[in-house]
Formats: sequence, structure tokens, C-alpha cells
Amino acid sequence: MSLADISREDVLKAMAEYDHLGRDKFLSRYGFRTSRRYVVVAGAFEYDSKALLGVAHRFATGEVLKAGDFSGGGATVVARAMALGFEVRDLEESSGGVKLGEIDGVPEGTWFAKRADVAARGVHRNQQWGIVGNQRDGAESIVVSGGYEDDEDYGDVIIYTGHGGRDRKLKKQVADQSFEDSGNAALLTSKIMGTPVRVVRGNTATGYRYDGLFRVEDFSRGPGRSGFKVCRFRMVKIRPEDLVDIEPVAPAGNAKPVRRTTSSQRVVRKTAVADFVKALHDHTCQMCGTRLTIRGRGYSEGAHIRALGRPHDGPDEAENVLCLCPNCHVRFDGGEVLIDSDLSFDLDGEKRQLLRRPGHVVKREHVDYHRARHS
Repeated sequence: MSLADISREDVLKAMAEYDHLGRDKFLSRYGFRTSRRYVVVAGAFEYDSKALLGVAHRFATGEVLKAGDFSGGGATVVARAMALGFEVRDLEESSGGVKLGEIDGVPEGTWFAKRADVAARGVHRNQQWGIVGNQRDGAESIVVSGGYEDDEDYGDVIIYTGHGGRDRKLKKQVADQSFEDSGNAALLTSKIMGTPVRVVRGNTATGYRYDGLFRVEDFSRGPGRSGFKVCRFRMVKIRPEDLVDIEPVAPAGNAKPVRRTTSSQRVVRKTAVADFVKALHDHTCQMCGTRLTIRGRGYSEGAHIRALGRPHDGPDEAENVLCLCPNCHVRFDGGEVLIDSDLSFDLDGEKRQLLRRPGHVVKREHVDYHRARHS
């Protein structure tokens, strides 16, 4: 069995099945993941290259080439598809790589009649997928079209459902989503790196509007309305004064620097509740035991176990706050450290117990919620 068995007609038949089932169901049925790099292009549509040729092999020989049976790289899938006369697009290179931030000549509020026009101007360069980007560089743009039943749009705050598991015809979730899917992995990178994401709202009936830059403030994974696990991203509008240059160019420097407002990757909340917890622990991290000092004063951060705001709606109470050092705070928020119901956890391969102080009760239900949304 090899890719050489596949003819152009076989690929066209696989495309027809892809269109009939929809992308998510097609990939799920045959055990393939989304293409991270190469897609086969036919008109205004793009197809996951490895999955397409693996299924095309079924039309040629009666047997599907499974994902583990062959490589999806340039010398295999790409070479065969091009030999059969198909256009192949490299999502990382031929598209010019991820393009973060504003697009010159496209101010916020610009309307487009068709999604093809949005792509042509470079605002959202894929006419089929809702997320453009990759795991390495992050997401450059998303489209909010009301296609996912778990989306929530509040204007300057969006609870955005990630990619995967949705049946196009039924218009509902039929399978679990994963942070390993390319679009979800891209948004996760945007959260970690603190990079801006362009947001486009609209659909084929109303047209499309570019609504500016948003940042990924938080993420989670849990059951959606249909019972399947979905990846959800809390996205918050970036104000003009928060914008900074994002080009990867070394700055020239300034002998007389001035202050300017920049966006922060992470918001550290300063509240009476957090201050109480930090003082109770004398600024000693409950995870690693480190006590940082700045000019003789202790420094720590109050970390909410169950995040405040939608979709988590955690309470701003001492039972929902931990006293952590900055490193452990970032790792905890990112799901790298998960606390069990008995308040034990693994830190760099070592089993530890959360440090406790009289007067500070940590509610297990909040710990369980945090662990579930990152599992």
C-alpha cells in the first residue's frame, strides 16, 4: 500500500465525502487530526492533506491508509497531491507566516460583504476555518459567527469556543475538543505569549466586520451544552492605549526613555481578600515554599483557584485564593500544576502537599474545578 496507488479521481471522491460529512466528522471517522501545516486547496475550500489522501487510498484500493501508516510531509503527501495536479498550501510558510496585530489600511469597523473579501485583505486569511494561526506563533485571527452553540458574545468580552467536534449539518457538537487541535493550540499560545488576536464578526447573511484586537485572558476545557468537552477561551478587547509594537525586531534603544502604557500578559488582582491570604502566609508560596523579598518586604501573588468572571464565575473569597510566587502562579494558571482533592500535587516530578496556615481553608470544590478544566 502506498500513495502511488491514488489517482486524481480518488482524491476528488475523498473531497466529496469530506464536503458531505464536514471536516470534523470526516477526521473523526477516519482517525486523523487537523493538518498543522499542509492543506490541499480546491477553489475556495481547503482540505487536511494527510487525511484527504489517506481516505483517497480507500477509493483506490478499498483500504484507508491510517495516520500511522505514512508521513504527511512535503516529500510524501505534498509531493503526491501536487503530482496529481492539486494546489497545496503551506500554512506556515507560503502564507507568509502568522501576521499578528493590525492590518495596514483596515481600521476597526471595516465591513466586508463576503468572507473571501476578508481573506483577500489579510484580516482573516482562511475562508473555511474559524481560527488562523499555529501552535508555534499563536493565533492571528478568529471569526465569531455564532456557529458554535457554546459561544457567548458580550461585545468587549467573548467566550469563544475552539475548533473541532462540530457537525456542520446538525450545527451542534458531536465529539470532544482538544487543546492539541491546531486552532486551539494556537489560541493557547496566544494566551501564554500575550499576543493580540484580530476578531471578525458576522456570517454569509449579514456580511463581516473587523472588530479590532482582543487578548486571550483565560481558557478552560469542560462539558458544553451537548455534553461533549469543549475548549473555551475568554477573550477581552484591547484598548488602543494598550497596544505595543509586536514586530520581532531589536529596538534601537533610547538614551532618555519615557513611560508608555503596555499590555500585560497576566493580570494580578489586588484585593482585600488576596492581601489577607498573602499576609496570613507571610508571602510564602504554598506550592514551592519560596519567600521572595523586595527591599526587605515580602512579595507574593494571590491566585484565584476558580477564576473570576465568565465562564467560571469563581468567588472572590479566601477559600478560593492561594498565596503563590510568580513562577508557581503562572504554572498554576496555565494548568501545568494540578492539585488533587487531598491538596497534593506534582511539582517538577516531586510529590508535594499544599502548605497550610491556620485560618486559611482551601475549598476542595474549587481545586476540583481547576483540575477538571485543565484535564
